[in-house]
Amino acid sequence: MAKKPAAARVDGAADIPPVRLLYGEEDYLLEEALRAQVDAALGGADRTLNLDVLNGGETDAREIVDRASSFPMTGERRVVVVREADRLAAGDLELLAAYCESPSPSTCLVLVGTKPDMRRKPFAALRRKNMATEYARVWEERLPAWIGAHARARGLAMAPEAARLLVATAGSSLREIAGEIEKIALYIGARSEITPADVAAVVGMSKEYSPFALQEAIGRRDAARALAILEELLNAGSALPLIVATLTNYFCALLKLHDLRRRGTPPQEEAARARVHPMFLAEYRQALPHHTAEECERALLLLAEADRDSKSGSAGPREVMEALTLRLCGAEREAVARSAGEQ
Repeated sequence: MAKKPAAARVDGAADIPPVRLLYGEEDYLLEEALRAQVDAALGGADRTLNLDVLNGGETDAREIVDRASSFPMTGERRVVVVREADRLAAGDLELLAAYCESPSPSTCLVLVGTKPDMRRKPFAALRRKNMATEYARVWEERLPAWIGAHARARGLAMAPEAARLLVATAGSSLREIAGEIEKIALYIGARSEITPADVAAVVGMSKEYSPFALQEAIGRRDAARALAILEELLNAGSALPLIVATLTNYFCALLKLHDLRRRGTPPQEEAARARVHPMFLAEYRQALPHHTAEECERALLLLAEADRDSKSGSAGPREVMEALTLRLCGAEREAVARSAGEQ
């Protein structure tokens, strides 16, 4: 049976505030919050009569205050939404601030903007009263965690590897990612767990050229294969931070597995304690002989350096990643060994 999407959560939905400010650069989260706020405020009331949507760049505060001061036509509450509220002129903001000091109790006025000046009224006062919520951009390294939470809200469990693969294939737009999750939910039917194979099947990325294929090749110290996969990933537009994050998680898990074995942890407990999906535990175990604990620690340092170098602009992303991949595969160590043998 298909899973039902959960309604977006609205802080304070049980006690609808008369004025609320929703702002930030993450438009998908902001729009979800706005929709939930309107739903919570109006319930089943007639929206044709009780919902006004204005634009701060096309109207003035007098009209906003006039709409907000009007009584509901039906039901108990009316909602006035002002989009681009951060485009209101200084004089309009002063008038709007005066209304916010004594708002109509039967109206929910929702101000929406991208970058309102939080030093000015009424924005500063609304934040001080905890009536303002920011929806900041979700950076790429945090996208897998957001995807996992988004899936859980819809009654789905998504393996971390699947979440990272979705980022690699769908990009960083939350709107597109959410759309892909809905498609995957339809694809898996009655199942509740989303695997990397499901993501690959729906989004269309070849499992042969994914961040996980790259980590597997590095795990085997197959430098030629790893470089070929890296080339495909970069040509497809995969973001360097995502690749670095995937490999960092990989070597953290390998290091944890080394520690668990040193402590004599039962094999059946390794997956849970190392936070590795049981489906991929065999791959991690096969990589352990190729990467000692000390080498895993060095790999994490190399990954941190690569992340720093890519952000500083001291070298191009391709150059940084090719050098990193060779070092993680132990190419330098093998070259030194060959040189010593020849001598």
